[in-house]
Amino acid sequence: MLKMASANVLALLAACLLATSVEAHPTLKSSVPPAEGTAAAPKEIRLNFSEGVIVKFSTVELKDQGGKKIDTGQLVAAPKDHRQLIVPLQGPLTVGTYTVTWNVASVDTHRVSGTYTFKVDR
Repeated sequence: MLKMASANVLALLAACLLATSVEAHPTLKSSVPPAEGTAAAPKEIRLNFSEGVIVKFSTVELKDQGGKKIDTGQLVAAPKDHRQLIVPLQGPLTVGTYTVTWNVASVDTHRVSGTYTFKVDR
């Protein structure tokens, strides 16, 4: 009886783990400039996700501390790593706080979005 209960618990645990991996969504793992960090004026923004993303179904918007949208270049994926999006900047950012808002579609079609800020100190 104890062996049967243990087998049922293990089967339930395995099913839960499988469901978790199937239902996973991409998460922002890191960024350059770093989220909530301070950096010198960047030439581009890099967003690193936990899984591959589809560029044509993804957007990234950059705004200054007054809420004004900053023009950026075309969003691209890193050449050998589709977990990383690159946002080229059209000019240097001035000192201040900036907000990055991203909306991505992963390669398994899950859509997620998020926002973070960073500061430029020079």
